[in-house]
Amino acid sequence: MKTLFLVYLIVEVLFGIGFLVAPGQLMAPMGVTLDETATTFARLLGTLILSIPVLLFFARKSSSSEFKAGVVYSVFVYLLLSTILLLNTQLKGLMNSMGWGIVILHFVFMIWFAYYGLTLRITNK
Repeated sequence: MKTLFLVYLIVEVLFGIGFLVAPGQLMAPMGVTLDETATTFARLLGTLILSIPVLLFFARKSSSSEFKAGVVYSVFVYLLLSTILLLNTQLKGLMNSMGWGIVILHFVFMIWFAYYGLTLRITNK
């Protein structure tokens, strides 16, 4: 689980900084252009995304299995919903073929967190 937390922490730091500092440049390869309002909301998203690595950092260091389980379940819910949203966005043609990379990235992390979530539920019964 520590490896999952570390890998996801790094990915989220990179995307969080990207959305905060240069959301237009981050989204451009996927064929998405942002107006001024969308840029503001993308930066707001960046601040939220940067809170996830903070949570993961403390979860990695924690000895509390309940805290780690809460983090796993919370991040899983985020990834489940964001994967559905991104898949819908991709299927509507709002992103070019590069958008599939983001959909797949979210899906892979969602499955990885689901695995740990199920493992935690089974071991806690």
